[in-house]
Amino acid sequence: MTQKVVDSSLLECETLRGYLSASSNNYAIVPDFVAMEAYKGDTLNQIYSRMAILGENPKQVIVLKATQELCRLSGRAAASQTPLVDQSQTRGFPNYCQQLMAAKRGDVFLQKQLAEHGRVATNYIDSMLLDMKTLASGIGLIAKTYSQTELKILRRREKPTQEMHDKLIEQVCMLAQMFFAQHTGAVKMPKGAQLRNTFIFRYALCGYISILKRIENGTALEVKPDKLRNDVVDMNVAAIATYFDGLLTTDKKAALIHADAEFLLRELFPIPPWRVRIVIGLVQGVTAVRAFLARKN
Repeated sequence: MTQKVVDSSLLECETLRGYLSASSNNYAIVPDFVAMEAYKGDTLNQIYSRMAILGENPKQVIVLKATQELCRLSGRAAASQTPLVDQSQTRGFPNYCQQLMAAKRGDVFLQKQLAEHGRVATNYIDSMLLDMKTLASGIGLIAKTYSQTELKILRRREKPTQEMHDKLIEQVCMLAQMFFAQHTGAVKMPKGAQLRNTFIFRYALCGYISILKRIENGTALEVKPDKLRNDVVDMNVAAIATYFDGLLTTDKKAALIHADAEFLLRELFPIPPWRVRIVIGLVQGVTAVRAFLARKN
């Protein structure tokens, strides 16, 4: 059985049809952001074509839980894949496709439901723009941690130094720690091997890779909010794809983020090397000290 994550760029692409029709054991994994992007905009004119290819093979579609729920999974649970899946929506996907066809034929009640889903999805994706200034400033801060020599290495896409590898490990762990602290209801940041398997850690890794891509291209301070929002969606989908058999996409940036994340999980964040353990310990130690000082104040 092959399970590959599908991003929005592939929903109406013949590549997806070919993948699903090649074998009944080929499954398309659909994250929540891909579903939201399918609904956004002019829902009643676009949702039918966006879901048409998946609807041809509805029993080969696996719908995932919402990102907020993925953040609550322990590293052990996330790595086992099954807890990532929304079993109810996956079982109900063939019926959902039938309802889509009924709406397309003129069922007003179902059309109203689809339009409401579209309104919610569009509002949520538009609301993400409010956070893009914070992300832009974060890109600038990370760029400043690299020396001019290191920036040249990044922009020339040369082999990173050991110091740059260590910097990446430290900053990814710190970014993950920040996400754990910010996310309401998230699992406690684990120690050791289970950290790399949590969704929050893999999202932080993909986020850091995305930031480095912007720094490499010299566009870190010039990116428009809508482009940064697209980066966030790419980070999310790429992180999810690391749990499965790959990512189906026509988006070159999303494909590169996923490929780099797979490489770094294998080479820099295996079960984990001694320097990763040390960095994780330092990050968690700093967090404990800050919490203690906050209680004292």
